[in-house]
Amino acid sequence: MMFRRSDLQAPRGKGPLGNGLRVFLGCVAAWLVATLGAAAVPARAENWFVASEDFFPPYNFTLRGKRTGMDTEIVEAMLKEVGAYPIHRPMTWPEVVRAHDENEVDVAFQFFTSPRRLERGHLIGPYRVGATVLMVRNNSEIDYKSVEDLRGLRIGVVEGFEYTPEFDKSELFERIGSSSNVVSFRRLLLGRVDAIAGDLQVLKYLAENEGKTASVRILPKPLAMVPRYISVPKPRTEKAERLRAAYEKLKKDGTIDAIIHNWER
Repeated sequence: MMFRRSDLQAPRGKGPLGNGLRVFLGCVAAWLVATLGAAAVPARAENWFVASEDFFPPYNFTLRGKRTGMDTEIVEAMLKEVGAYPIHRPMTWPEVVRAHDENEVDVAFQFFTSPRRLERGHLIGPYRVGATVLMVRNNSEIDYKSVEDLRGLRIGVVEGFEYTPEFDKSELFERIGSSSNVVSFRRLLLGRVDAIAGDLQVLKYLAENEGKTASVRILPKPLAMVPRYISVPKPRTEKAERLRAAYEKLKKDGTIDAIIHNWER
């Protein structure tokens, strides 16, 4: 609709025409604001609950109030691809496993494949391969070629973690359980254990962060090379399919490998 200047200027008083025109123009302005505002606001993303161990650097940890780490960034990139927003739930590792297996979260990480895991969840990946290694004090004479070399030793492990079938079942050595890799690492420094088992990147990060790289060393032969997976609880099949498609896209275009390269030490 077109208005002449005289039409807009004439009704300056409080007559019916002036009031009507003001109401009409106000409605037009309100409609424009609402339309433009709606166009500027993106559709609200789904919220997905994500469980991970509270402190497992460099893969998942909290820095200045924000969840970060190699695996955290990979999961967040995948969720962004499916249009979901992560609600992080940091927990102890046994709590992560329980929350996943009882279908309380949408996503949990990081797992390796086993009959139990395949029964309880949709495994997506492997998105990376991690080395499970042994760390000893720098003056230690321990050498590892086979599990027989560990006979009589005290080896620090994290309660609830699985390492390798042979290592987990062996009775040749004593496993000293702890609540976290940090506790195991400090026990090693104090001489309370002879060695600790863990992920290569995690143990290197702890040594560097504690300023103790000269006090410890990692034995050359790993216990195992372990593919790592993200898992979606079994009942959430539709979400698992969407997340798997996102993983395949980001793996193919190099996004996941770029994140891993950026974090590796």
